[in-house]
Amino acid sequence: MRSRILPVLVFFVFCINPVTADDAPSGETIAKQGIKGGTAPCSGCHGASGEGNAAANFPRLAGLNAQYLAAQINAYKDGERSSPIMKPVADGLSDAEVEAVASYYSGLSAPSAATPIQGADLELGKQLAELGSWQDRELPACNQCHGPQGKGVGAVFPAIDAQPAGYVVEQLKAWRVGQRKTDLDGLMKSVATKLNDKESGAVASYYALLGSDPDKAAKLKASDPASPPEGFASPARSEIPDGDFGASISRGEQIFLGTDTHAVSAPYVGNHQQCADCHLDAGRLADSSPMWAAWVSYPAYRKKNEKVNTFIERIQGCFTYSMNAQGSKRGQVPAADSEPIVDLTSYFYWLATSAPTGDHKMSGRGYPAVTATASGFDPERGRKVYDAHCAVCHGPEGNGTRAHGEMVFPPLWGDGAYNWGAGMHRIDTATAFIQHNMPLGQPNLLSDQESWDVAAFVNSHPRPQDPRYDGNFKETVKRFHSGKYDYYGKIKLPDGKRLGEP
Repeated sequence: MRSRILPVLVFFVFCINPVTADDAPSGETIAKQGIKGGTAPCSGCHGASGEGNAAANFPRLAGLNAQYLAAQINAYKDGERSSPIMKPVADGLSDAEVEAVASYYSGLSAPSAATPIQGADLELGKQLAELGSWQDRELPACNQCHGPQGKGVGAVFPAIDAQPAGYVVEQLKAWRVGQRKTDLDGLMKSVATKLNDKESGAVASYYALLGSDPDKAAKLKASDPASPPEGFASPARSEIPDGDFGASISRGEQIFLGTDTHAVSAPYVGNHQQCADCHLDAGRLADSSPMWAAWVSYPAYRKKNEKVNTFIERIQGCFTYSMNAQGSKRGQVPAADSEPIVDLTSYFYWLATSAPTGDHKMSGRGYPAVTATASGFDPERGRKVYDAHCAVCHGPEGNGTRAHGEMVFPPLWGDGAYNWGAGMHRIDTATAFIQHNMPLGQPNLLSDQESWDVAAFVNSHPRPQDPRYDGNFKETVKRFHSGKYDYYGKIKLPDGKRLGEP
């Protein structure tokens, strides 16, 4: 459940008198010519093609989502956003005019007049944009909500690539000091207050560079966070060794971050999940089931399959359950000596550099358990929590949110979700993950009760079948799903079947 970052301020420096829908000028007319009677055209501030004005810090409008643009104008009209420029403009716009000009700009290609701030640390900006700074302050990457290269996700998370850097810095400051307050759960304020002035300029400049020189942006190497975490710390990415081993480590991280889309792992993934969905900061973050703590605890006996498992078998188990490998193109997990397993193993081994081998109780391992409440857990109460805090990212039907060919927010139930054998289908496990990791960058925002209830709601929905199902549903329930934190076989569906029943 991931969070919302950097909604874009829209300035239309002109005044429009309300008119009826039939008389409303076209969006292109408003943008290029204004309205007869003295209304200035949008292009006067936002450029002939909606590319923005870097010198004046006016944002790019071209290519932004129409619903988002309309929502911002209406926010000025309703007083939810404050601007002495936009308020009279928004008040003068009819609903038809708002929709017309928003639709026009959304249909344009997205040129850019943006340039980085002189002297900005672009490599630091890339780090914050693509990887965040989880270890020292639980700061999520901008792209985790705004999509690949910050190109935007739907009507809530606007495109932030190719925006004037000075404008983005201004908006970060506005969130930080409370001039902007329309973010759900205060997520943008949380992000903005975690960034200092240097970092704000760095990330804003990186996104500006994506518009002006994408090839240069692609060649940048992400800097590591300045402040090390307390407790165990994996090596910095700058310490990845040269040669074949280092290349394998880097590939392993990319597989971890994009398991369902990476060329070597995607054929074994039968849903729309990534390792990094449940193990934040690319498997580095303590209390988010980090890979460095898992590495040192194997080989280990697992009650799940009643035998001692090697670490490779544990990875294959993740493909079986969390990635639903039996529903994949290959229909099976990757072999022990396959490229995805070899590269993931290299990456995990390297993350655990200097960790105490054999430590089964290493601090930060797993997800810290959440104390049971007197009210237990209830899917109906959880539905309200989900609608208020989760649906904006994962969708009202839990099917995730896709943008630019990638799944940005993973499905939580349905065909694209983890299956009935994955550890996350257990309500207590999901509760622990949610409490300590969701919404993105705001651990412990939800109360214990809210976490229990929303976990129950999520796991009260259909999902892919348990791979251990052998044709005998009752026996599968008895053997693998008899616990109180498991809804498989225990909820009756409208069609008369039990949850999980084929």
